[in-house]
Amino acid sequence: MVVVDLVIRDGKIVTSRDIFKAGIGVDEGKIVAVAKDANLPKASVTLDAGGNFVLPGPIDAHVHFRDPGSEHREDFETGTKAAAAGGITTVFEMPICTPAVSSADIFKRRRSILEKRAVVDFALYGGAGTHNIDKILDIADAGAIGFKTFMTTPLKEREKEFEGIFVTDDGSLFQVLETVAKTKLPSCIHAENNAVIQHMIERLRKAGRKDPMAHVESRPSFAEAVAISTVITLSEAAGARAHIVHMSTREGVQLIKSAKASGKAITVETCPQYLTLTAEVMKKMGPYAKINPPLRSMEHIEALWRGLNDGTIDIVASDHAPYTKEEKDLGWNDIWRAFSGAPQVETMLPLLLTKVNEGKLSLNKLTKITSESVAKIFGVYPKKGAIHVGSDADFVVVDLKKVQKISAEKMYSKAKDITLYDGWRVRGVPIMTLVRGTLVMKDGEVIGKPGYGDFIRPLKT
Repeated sequence: MVVVDLVIRDGKIVTSRDIFKAGIGVDEGKIVAVAKDANLPKASVTLDAGGNFVLPGPIDAHVHFRDPGSEHREDFETGTKAAAAGGITTVFEMPICTPAVSSADIFKRRRSILEKRAVVDFALYGGAGTHNIDKILDIADAGAIGFKTFMTTPLKEREKEFEGIFVTDDGSLFQVLETVAKTKLPSCIHAENNAVIQHMIERLRKAGRKDPMAHVESRPSFAEAVAISTVITLSEAAGARAHIVHMSTREGVQLIKSAKASGKAITVETCPQYLTLTAEVMKKMGPYAKINPPLRSMEHIEALWRGLNDGTIDIVASDHAPYTKEEKDLGWNDIWRAFSGAPQVETMLPLLLTKVNEGKLSLNKLTKITSESVAKIFGVYPKKGAIHVGSDADFVVVDLKKVQKISAEKMYSKAKDITLYDGWRVRGVPIMTLVRGTLVMKDGEVIGKPGYGDFIRPLKT
């Protein structure tokens, strides 16, 4: 009689299309059976899902743990523990660290460091900018999941963290898109028009504005619209597969919807913060709510929800960007001094599950936008993003009825002091996180060990 490593019983399995009662057999980290409980193989370990929903492991395609070089803010151990606590089984780490991932050598060194610290599986982006176009192909060969490019320029004091990740003009952006297209990987673009933003910042500063709402006004919705329009045009000309990150505007939804209708190869993500918070939060939370792009008005939130449900927006990712309380507190008297970013990886899934309970989102759509579509866009499907025989045994078990308060004190991220959601009541909670058949979180406690998480790269096609 064959005995497998693990069986999960009494679950309701969720895919992008169905929900059905079944159990799962796992052996050597892979799914070997999806069947009624009575037909499952014998197992060394059995987990009872308690009648709860079992989702394919969520993938957070946009995190900034910034390790190595910024460990005082977050490190890969605390960041991936936060992911596990939040029900995330795989993270895609952006190339901002010290030094930035602008070459294959830096990519390989970073991988070797992070492999020792990862609690969940992970992939790494390469940087693609004006100053490292000749390095892009080598970074792809080293195993990059995709490439990140900022259309905005960094502060002078932070150029080292962003070297090889930003473009200085549209000509450079076109060159980057052309080169990344040769790798067949997605070009992930931070789409805000730099000239508009710099003009607005200068205007506001001349007017003596230092208040939190000045940050919102400095990055108007049309700055995102102009940038997205540019990316649509240039990526088509370059034959590139563009992916817009953290889209935040009604105008963006309209532009992407039109581009997709005309057959353009473009995908897009938004983030929980743009689906749940308006710019009014800046008046209360000040620099803690300073993020790029900024929070916006309710009309933008409503447009994003429409875009998410009609398929214009492909995925949701957290844009987890932790800073210290001290770095954020600089902005109370002068918002320009605070860094932009907030911790999100630990709260993303509970916030989205709450929206399922509110009727804003179906559980099938949630599975699609956090798992299946992510895996397909980035070329790791069906290894990730699916409950299929042969796929990695990555799951999150969620109790959709459980009500819980988000508690900063109990969070794993080092940036818990600046979370935007402390005290929020959520309905729908991840209660078990499994990565390749190993339980890494149960009932909010992370039990996975650093070094367990595997480095993943795109599958060969």
